[in-house]
Amino acid sequence: MKYTVFLLWAALAAAPSSRAQGLVGLGMDYPATTAPLINFANMAVMNNNSMNTGASAVERPARMMGRPAVQRNAQELARMFPAASRAKMTQGFEQSMDVYQQVAAKMGWQRDDLEGALAAFIVGNYMVFANREVQDAEFAAVAEQLRRGGGARRLAEKQSAEALRNLYEKSAMVGAFMALAYKSQQQKVQPEHVAANLRNSARENLKRVLGTDPDRLQIGERGVILAR
Repeated sequence: MKYTVFLLWAALAAAPSSRAQGLVGLGMDYPATTAPLINFANMAVMNNNSMNTGASAVERPARMMGRPAVQRNAQELARMFPAASRAKMTQGFEQSMDVYQQVAAKMGWQRDDLEGALAAFIVGNYMVFANREVQDAEFAAVAEQLRRGGGARRLAEKQSAEALRNLYEKSAMVGAFMALAYKSQQQKVQPEHVAANLRNSARENLKRVLGTDPDRLQIGERGVILAR
């Protein structure tokens, strides 16, 4: 875990400021491959604003149909970093996938739970952006919120099995990566420009996925809420 976070700080420190925005994201092909996710996330958030009761979801988590492609997806995420850092960043993202799977098992989720991975993406970026720890119960509430929206099922109907696998793995990797970075920052303060680059990435990721101003987002025991 420490090695993974070290790679993150090293790469962010080396990245030119012009590339800082959205640096730790879902890859350069994100808008084309995951456009339906925007509607999915918006619907899940808006439908549960002040309405999340914590009740169990009716639908089972969506399971990925494509074959695992962790190394390839890690390499695609690493392309956002300077060339000299890409090999190490690929390793870092692969390790982040391992971390996510450990967390998912702890939460009692299926191994290929798309909503769980998307929740990890939202929560990890939120922790960095808001500089606040998200508790397990709150994390679970976000995943439950997404499941109740039924977006994963609708997304599966429009995307190929490979595209869904990519979305699952990249979301899980980035979410775990950002959560680890937040925890590291709490233990040892990093240079201001490095922390700023990371927070800019978190802001852009949240805006891209949820389609709203990240400053309006709050995460609690009801999941994601849009502050008025």
